[in-house]
Amino acid sequence: MQMIYKPIYALHKKVRILTLGMRQIPDVQQEQPRMPIPIDRVCVKNLYRRICLKSSQSGRVCLDSKITACIDLPANQRGIHVSRSAESVVESFADIEYRDFAKVENALENLVNVLLNRHGYALRAMAKLETVYLLDYRDEYVGIEDLIPIKILITVKKSRGGEAEFKIGVGLEGMTVCPCAQQVFSHMENIQSVYVPSHSQRAKMLIVVTSNRNTVDIRDVAVAGLKAFSAPLFTILKRVNEYRLVKKAFESPKFVEDVVRQAIYNIYSIIKDKVDDNTRITVKVESFESIHPYDLCAEASYTVNELKKLLEPNS
Repeated sequence: MQMIYKPIYALHKKVRILTLGMRQIPDVQQEQPRMPIPIDRVCVKNLYRRICLKSSQSGRVCLDSKITACIDLPANQRGIHVSRSAESVVESFADIEYRDFAKVENALENLVNVLLNRHGYALRAMAKLETVYLLDYRDEYVGIEDLIPIKILITVKKSRGGEAEFKIGVGLEGMTVCPCAQQVFSHMENIQSVYVPSHSQRAKMLIVVTSNRNTVDIRDVAVAGLKAFSAPLFTILKRVNEYRLVKKAFESPKFVEDVVRQAIYNIYSIIKDKVDDNTRITVKVESFESIHPYDLCAEASYTVNELKKLLEPNS
């Protein structure tokens, strides 16, 4: 007895059919969903690509980076075409070598444009790149040059027919010394010196600069953030370097609030003439307290225009 197999797609009347040569296959993604609810974001996440940046020291620096590509989904469509998003990422990052991070941002902007072109039903697209960059940093006072790990997060968003929005995220760590404990100890012991005991801790900072232009140098932003701490962190400290680092930190005691303010000021100073007034600077700092069973955090967010009014009221 001859068995007759019916194609599965024939059982689903609402499935639209794609033609591939002599065969017909269903386009299940374009089915009507059971619940007509739009979805804000559907993503291909953690797709790895290798990018290499030109470096004056070593010729080039290669970074293994995670890329996320997202689009919105209308209420009348069941799913996105995943392969289109994955192909868009691979093709947009076909080049391995880039002159600087600005060119990486350009590749992400191209990716969101490709996503909108390939997904005609999408109104919004977002592309994100995450990586760790070793910043070549030298502290003259401490007398050390080190490769400091900096977390990099670059995000580009765009609505169909609109302008791209760039978000540059920089994550780094540093050291803080408590000015309150230092001054109270000095007062109680009647010692007029900054070189008195205090408690110190490691602190984590996240900087986000949001703009409609990719004119912000990520390395400059990272250095501006490092200089806001009482002192930076280094991988290896010999005894003399350790002495200098501790001395530097205790000469510049800072609350977590001081670090946030200083970081915002430092970043504002280096980008104010390169970006639009509506560019936003956001800084978050979390301090891992050494004498308390909890942590402290502080956050502030301002546009360049708002900072001009606060810091340069007569300009």
